Amino acid sequence: MNTTFFYFLIESSVYLLFFLVIYRLAIAHLTHFNWMRGYLLVSLALSILLPLVKIPGEWSHSIIGNSLFDKTLFPTILNPLIVFTPKTIEPGIQVGVQSNIWTSLIIVLSMIYLIGAIYKSITLFRNLLQIRESILNNPRSKEGKYWIVNAGNEATAFSFLNYIFINSDHKNLTSEEFQQIKCHEQIHANQRHTIDILFVEIISIVFWFSPLVHYAKIKIQEIHEYISDEKTAGSGEMKRQYAQLLFNLASENKAFYLSTGFSGKQIKNRITMVAKTRSLPKHKLIFASLIPVAAFLLLSFSYLDNPSVTIPANSRNKEINSGVNSLLKIGKINWVNNKIIDADGLNKILGLKTGDEYIKENFEKRVSSDINGISTFYLDKGYVFSKMDISESPVSDGTVDLTITVYEGVQSKIGKISIRGNKLVSTEDILSKISVKPGDLFSKTKIVESIRALSSMDKFDNDKIMPDITPQSKESDGDFAIVDIAFNVTEK
Repeated sequence: MNTTFFYFLIESSVYLLFFLVIYRLAIAHLTHFNWMRGYLLVSLALSILLPLVKIPGEWSHSIIGNSLFDKTLFPTILNPLIVFTPKTIEPGIQVGVQSNIWTSLIIVLSMIYLIGAIYKSITLFRNLLQIRESILNNPRSKEGKYWIVNAGNEATAFSFLNYIFINSDHKNLTSEEFQQIKCHEQIHANQRHTIDILFVEIISIVFWFSPLVHYAKIKIQEIHEYISDEKTAGSGEMKRQYAQLLFNLASENKAFYLSTGFSGKQIKNRITMVAKTRSLPKHKLIFASLIPVAAFLLLSFSYLDNPSVTIPANSRNKEINSGVNSLLKIGKINWVNNKIIDADGLNKILGLKTGDEYIKENFEKRVSSDINGISTFYLDKGYVFSKMDISESPVSDGTVDLTITVYEGVQSKIGKISIRGNKLVSTEDILSKISVKPGDLFSKTKIVESIRALSSMDKFDNDKIMPDITPQSKESDGDFAIVDIAFNVTEK
């Protein structure tokens, strides 16, 4: 289980939160019960499906705009785990920034989540077995397409699929009252309310931790009762008599887990809804609010998942120059926040200048990943946590001004150096080949040289020589951070 799944759970919960807030504020007081039922079920379904849909980043950026959200802050807030995952600084070299801590946290969270999901699954299975046993162990009779099950004197009347659980002697019901209750439960069966509850229960297994899903289940069960009450109560004097029947049947006995029954906690609301004036047809327009809210959230999450989407260089050039030129040129190159080296020195390392052809991928490579690029310069000076952000400003003459903001961070020294995976080759022999030593400033070039030296020993699988670089939890050498290096090797 990885961070992507947890991100899915968070995003789904945000969708459902928005949908339920609208329900609570604008819909819950209405009496369009079937529409309310549909709204809640669709909300649950959309909360599961929409996080799986990602519209193209260019669309979301063009609709929302490029300055509505901070492009680096929001992805960090919504998915903080991605900030601390290992980042490749060269093929074969990974910087595990707090990777051990976060890996352990993900494992713990995964275990907690799986335990909760398994417990929820067992609870559902146990309750399905309970109702099966009730069907098999109690007298039952067939009435048309329904089975009437005598569930015992103390049982609360309820239905499950086409089974109606009721007892004619319950609270000394008259024949007329018994028929009303039976009619009420038949409406549940006809409208397949059990399918709704099973659908919610399956979602509850995935989102067992979420009070939002639990709230949705309660509201759906309430609406089921409102629908059956409305169709059973009739009008006029019949409504008053039915309300009195509900009051008489109010019970604090716990209803079956997958049903509502005549629980005293809901009877007051049900009596209120029976007597309430019906909502006007125009109020159904409120349900359409689901569409713009879903569209806005979909656009927002797609925007955040593509925080640095830009128009390809050739397309951007066509927009600026109406097809006169086929290539963009580099305009001004501005460096911001650099301290240990001036702009002229950075431009020299960059190897690109004003007037050169601008190809975004090549420019980013020179800054971030080239063996002789800007990032390597900082890594060789010990700045393990340095970072460069590039922003573009197209100019009307077919050039692009570029601003590179440098976040240098703190310098790092090497702490412990360890070897993992060696069995035949001694640790001392391996360490003697390694260029880096404890107490040295961190250097990417020296680590690359160490990898090559280990490869030249011809005793290891070259593709699996992998150094893990992990910061110590505390800075222990003045103004320097301390990083430990573990060289992972696989012997031939």
